[in-house]
Amino acid sequence: MVSSGRPRTASLVAVALLAGLLWTPSTAGAETTPSSLTALPFLHVVVPTSGPDRTPYLADPANRQMLLRGVAAVGMEDVAYAGADGGPALFPVNPSAYNGACPKASALIPQPPLCEVEASKPAYQQSTAPGSGDDFAQMRALGFNVVRLVLNWSQLEPTAGNYSTSFVNRVAQVVSWARQQGIYVILDMHQDQYSRYILPSKPATTPAGCKPSGGSDGAPPWAVMSDGKPGCALAGIDELNPAEAAAFSNFWTNVTVPSPKGSAPGPGLEDHYIGAMAALAHRFESDPAVLGYEIMNEPQPGSTADLPVANAYQSSAQELYPFYTRAIEALTGVRDGKPTCPATSPTSLSGACAYPQLANVSRQQIFFEPLAYRNLVDFSMQVSAPFSSYKNLVFAPHVYTYAFTIEQELLGAPPGGGGYPPNFTFGYQTAESEAQAMHAAVFSTEFGDSASTDKTIVSKEVAAQEATLTGGTLWAWKGLSKQAATCWCVRWQFSTYETTSNGTAGVGDPHTTPSPDDRVIASRQITMDRVWPRATAGLLGAYRYDPAGRSFAMVASAVTSVHRGDRAAETVVYIPATVDGAVAAAGNATLDVVLTQPDGSRLAYVAPEIPSHKSPASGARFTYTVTVGHATSALRNSVAQAAADPPPPIAEPQARALSEQALHAALTSTNPKIRSTAQLVNVLAGLVLGSTDPNDPGSTPAG
Repeated sequence: MVSSGRPRTASLVAVALLAGLLWTPSTAGAETTPSSLTALPFLHVVVPTSGPDRTPYLADPANRQMLLRGVAAVGMEDVAYAGADGGPALFPVNPSAYNGACPKASALIPQPPLCEVEASKPAYQQSTAPGSGDDFAQMRALGFNVVRLVLNWSQLEPTAGNYSTSFVNRVAQVVSWARQQGIYVILDMHQDQYSRYILPSKPATTPAGCKPSGGSDGAPPWAVMSDGKPGCALAGIDELNPAEAAAFSNFWTNVTVPSPKGSAPGPGLEDHYIGAMAALAHRFESDPAVLGYEIMNEPQPGSTADLPVANAYQSSAQELYPFYTRAIEALTGVRDGKPTCPATSPTSLSGACAYPQLANVSRQQIFFEPLAYRNLVDFSMQVSAPFSSYKNLVFAPHVYTYAFTIEQELLGAPPGGGGYPPNFTFGYQTAESEAQAMHAAVFSTEFGDSASTDKTIVSKEVAAQEATLTGGTLWAWKGLSKQAATCWCVRWQFSTYETTSNGTAGVGDPHTTPSPDDRVIASRQITMDRVWPRATAGLLGAYRYDPAGRSFAMVASAVTSVHRGDRAAETVVYIPATVDGAVAAAGNATLDVVLTQPDGSRLAYVAPEIPSHKSPASGARFTYTVTVGHATSALRNSVAQAAADPPPPIAEPQARALSEQALHAALTSTNPKIRSTAQLVNVLAGLVLGSTDPNDPGSTPAG
């Protein structure tokens, strides 16, 4: 069930690399860059047309293969807090509240507001010190070049049919801050547990075995139609919330909103949501700093059953991807041969007609996620196939190996490894198989864990991204907690109150004031502060960064030369200020220049050089290498080997079979606690997976 992966370098080249024959370096002098950053260009998705099973990738106007690394910024999230009971958001929406100022953090929610106090100054003159309030300058100083901006439908459309100009202006303010620092923005339509307006049920009305638990963020109050179901977590599992499942069920069936349509394109819940996305796109569709739009965070199936779960394959095919298709049709105008639905009835749940065009997105990416169930098993329970011909699609799975996957989340295995998933690259290998089938690039818009797991989990998640050439955004940028070790963040602020995300009371005094200073967590900086190829002329074969030795090596291949000095077309390697090793290029490339930026980081520019007697029309690929610091022979050989034999994509039937084997092992465990939990998981698996695998007609029933 395993197919071949990315284009492999020629075997003779691999042998030569392993022998060290192509690592004779070229060197260049250092220069200092100007104090401003280069303007961001539009990126696009390249779908390789030759060779077997090649994974699409992001590229710039010069068709350089782009790798983006960054964080999720949660400081605009309209999240639940204890005692809110549907009350207002804690941070203001009006952009004027952030002009040269930053509202204070609140102990009630686990993240401070998103700010850029010194935005009136040039990029490198803004402070990166603790408490400066210059979030994007701090991100740039850590080398991040993309941010996933967490937004909520509740603030974009606070009243039905009225899209908030003030909120869109606030988003534009934040995008301008990111653009100033050379950082791309993904506009993320975020939800967790459907809406914070799903309130925890009262203990007296909560069914037995169900713990009061509300939604976290997402839909506005008028869009919550939960059919009177209780807001509680069955068996203590937040995802098994009857009110949330019912609300999703009504969303997927586009139930009519019982209020005037207003500016929405149609009367149903999906119509209003698609209209909200179009309101964003109208503002940003011509802005290259906006990398794209993420349609929905961690979508879940709808259900009104007593056990609120549904078959994932059916929900993906009948609810999720048809909705994605309609959203893409509305944002881009892609018709795929279908007539346009009438404006009076824009939604066709059967897909007989295309959603009316509401925006003109053509040069930005559309990010889409599988069902959130993937977080537990590291593969998507769906039949992956083309669902839209829009040219810039990006598959955006969340890969939380050993953070949320079944071994630790449900079966109680120790963090850092277990029987399932089999390793840290598994979730990315399955994502490649899925993305190839859907003609989409891959970018993980969430990964991570608490800072206490940086050595055991997060550093290995990052290494898995390197091994599979996958970009991603770490969850999350800043956070509040009692200890840095418990924070899922890069920069931490001390707060004695331990918050919740479901509207129930936390632990401690919620009236305490968090510390004003946000400090980089040392272990997280070590993990995330890395050398990496931002742009590769040609195709990137493999790369590795060794944090212990502060050394780096990469292998790439090109079919044409790049003129030395053409920095918009050369390979660019980012080197953080914490790494001071020399840069060298070898093989069919020359090191052009190493530029030192005002923050101490460096950019190395490398120009591929194809032998003059070789014709580009031949299609032959010529390999080159780049190293930083003392790249040992072991490091260089591992990179050469990875380029010759990369981790292959893993198809869904093989992934599912492995998960079923792990569940069977848990059911027969000698540990009674694991065995008992596995029995519940087995019941859920029977509902979620179904008895057979639609991707494998010869499959046997789960469990």
